[in-house]
Amino acid sequence: MREMEPDSKSLSALSRALTIAGFDPSGGAGVLADVSTFAAFGLTASAAITSITFQNASQGFGAIDQTGDSVRAQVLPLLDDFTFGCAKTGMLPTSEVVREVARLFRESGLPRPVVDPVMVSSSGQRLMEENALERFIFELLPLARLVTPNIPEAEALTGASITSESEMRRAAATIRKMGTRAVLIKGGHLPTLPEESIDVLDNDGDVTVFREMRIAGPGIRGSGCVLSAAIAAGLGNGETLEEAVAGAKSFVLETIRWVSERG
Repeated sequence: MREMEPDSKSLSALSRALTIAGFDPSGGAGVLADVSTFAAFGLTASAAITSITFQNASQGFGAIDQTGDSVRAQVLPLLDDFTFGCAKTGMLPTSEVVREVARLFRESGLPRPVVDPVMVSSSGQRLMEENALERFIFELLPLARLVTPNIPEAEALTGASITSESEMRRAAATIRKMGTRAVLIKGGHLPTLPEESIDVLDNDGDVTVFREMRIAGPGIRGSGCVLSAAIAAGLGNGETLEEAVAGAKSFVLETIRWVSERG
């Protein structure tokens, strides 16, 4: 018997990804990094821009944030044409933008996003207003499939210091209890493990610890954007969360090795 072929809408859902994030003109982070990552995983990307930043590879010079209405107006026409297989969020600079993004995921039928809680850039530029954090916790986190804070971001979310693997585990459980289904705390900023990098995944209470030897030399700017986009892509390609995280980590590590080897 001839196998039934999937219809075009099903193929579109499997192959299209959405990013809602800031625009970095250097391409090192934000929607440009997300789009290139989605492409590397075989997905077609759509994007909505939350803020236009002024930066190069080493320094930030400012930003013009979009309004919540502007972000919403970018996404709604896309929903008329596409069904998305995965989604992620990055820079959400204001309380108004957080509110509208949460509303989009709550009301539109978009898949639960991978949420990268971007707060401060690598160059030290603040990317989320302090008054947006409470709304982020109470409105967006409960809609997330996964949230991917680094150590400083996890400390901001929990209000607790994190200096060890056990404290990463406790912080992940605390953040998960805020409503998200899963938390991946990235341990790259953990000073107590100078030769090892660990990430702690708490997926609905099941904990997986990913361990890697640190790669000598500077990391790459925008690695958090790339990691969260790669995880979303893995989920969009039908992988389990654990598989998606492992594949995304391998993708980022290979990128870091490539950059390190070329000086």
